[in-house]
Amino acid sequence: MSQIEIIQKISNYLHVDPGKLSQNREKVVTRTLNGDKHVMGFATILGSLAGKKYKNLEEECLVRQWIEYCSLHANPTLLTNRSHQRCLLEELNAYLATRSYFVGHSLTLADVVVFYSLNQTIASFQNSDKEKFIHLSRWFDHIQQVESVRQGMMLVNFTSLRTIR
Repeated sequence: MSQIEIIQKISNYLHVDPGKLSQNREKVVTRTLNGDKHVMGFATILGSLAGKKYKNLEEECLVRQWIEYCSLHANPTLLTNRSHQRCLLEELNAYLATRSYFVGHSLTLADVVVFYSLNQTIASFQNSDKEKFIHLSRWFDHIQQVESVRQGMMLVNFTSLRTIR
């Protein structure tokens, strides 16, 4: 999933207008609103979409940290590198070993951004990958059950070989 597609999904989730999204040759995403206001960069655009939808300053800072993390480490270009992908998945799996969510004790924008950033990668998991990254698989399966996040995307089946809708 491209950064533009992730931004569109997140704007749907947040019920906000994504504006006109474009990407230049250097792969920098730009959001244009009302024909004149420009916001550039994946993390900056997501921050502008989220506005003030946080419980407190700590949650906002932690969510923004995960958005930046995804921008730097889980972008589509980097995920094609198998070595980088393995390191990223191992790191996230270890992080989720003692947590149900990336920030706090309930679903936040951090979870949604990580979900969309990893969706294609996890959807391509073999059963052995699902077992190896058990905490990440548990988290992903939980998040994909939230229809406002999934938005009609195919469910990744973690219990059998067939994919269900």
